[in-house]
Amino acid sequence: MISLPGQKIAVIGTGTIGAQALWQLAKKNVDVTGYELYSPGHSRGAAGGESRLFRHMEAEHIEYLPVTERADTIWNELEMESGRRLRNLTGALMIGSEASPSTDNALSAANSLGSTTEILTRGEAQKRYPQYALNEDEIAILDKGAGTIFPERTVKAAADAAIGRGARIVRERRVEDIRQEGDKVSIATDEETTLYDHAIVAAGAWTATLLPEMAQYLATRRLLSGWFLPAAGRSIDGLLPYMRLDPNYSYGLPTADGLAMKLGVGFPHHLPVTSPDSAPMRIEDAEIEPVRAVARDLFPDLDDYPMRAQAYFEAYTNTRREYMNFHPTMPSVFVCAGFSGKGFKNAPFFGELAADTILGRKPSIAEAQFILDVEHVAKLPESRAE
Repeated sequence: MISLPGQKIAVIGTGTIGAQALWQLAKKNVDVTGYELYSPGHSRGAAGGESRLFRHMEAEHIEYLPVTERADTIWNELEMESGRRLRNLTGALMIGSEASPSTDNALSAANSLGSTTEILTRGEAQKRYPQYALNEDEIAILDKGAGTIFPERTVKAAADAAIGRGARIVRERRVEDIRQEGDKVSIATDEETTLYDHAIVAAGAWTATLLPEMAQYLATRRLLSGWFLPAAGRSIDGLLPYMRLDPNYSYGLPTADGLAMKLGVGFPHHLPVTSPDSAPMRIEDAEIEPVRAVARDLFPDLDDYPMRAQAYFEAYTNTRREYMNFHPTMPSVFVCAGFSGKGFKNAPFFGELAADTILGRKPSIAEAQFILDVEHVAKLPESRAE
């Protein structure tokens, strides 16, 4: 169901995607209200941890290349409007085994991107970036336009920009019920119930709790990151953000002050939880061991025990591709969920896409139409959807 001029729209969740959708709707002079369990920029969901990787390179689905190009443009617009630096584009490395299908995809993406990337043999990579201990069969691709995103700052900037254009945010309120009421949708908090013409739900790891019908598509998972200081007498000056491809998937980003390296590992270590409200925030030594193994294996200049570790929560689909479509039974509710740990770099575009779709507009880039096809999001197996 499409929104018409003069109608009221609610955005449930003002985090990674919701804050961007709120800003885009406010830019279009829509009467829009956001609902936030905490406050924009909090660290309890998928946007905590001080850094995310922005990259043009793709190693899984190269059809997202034009999506990232459009997102890059919107990133610049948000930085200009907010007056805040939201990214540090130092360049980043994509590391992979020459025999890996993921590396083949990355090389195809590099060829499409042209002079903004540089393919390095292992020897060339080790000479230029000696901080990385690549395996004998690995190569590296330098993505010159990549770098670090500051996630909490970004979410706050988008939310503040939306408010500056007339949006409202109901903070520190739990939405307890979302219900189709004829051609309207009611949003009930613990204090009041309000009718809207339409709603965008971008509640991240809380989506399946708010919308039980979405549990057939979504599983909530707990992700861990660790921050590592240099070993005694060592330096990590000049260390770039990176992503290492399957079968040894990991990623890392230097802290803003350059004094430590944040590391994380791949999907097999993103374990399912029932709810972010009840899942443990404390991290046991055994849980962080896979991240420590990355420090030992790839970074000879890092101490292998983290100075800090943090947990995050994210909604995943079975295919690990986003669900962006109307709710299965509530035609006035558009759902943005299941970004599966890969949504932040393209979040400005996803917010724009949600706003355009609810307003009955076509995507700003025709190549992105596939994202609205629910068929690329497989349902979870029965035992996991319950």
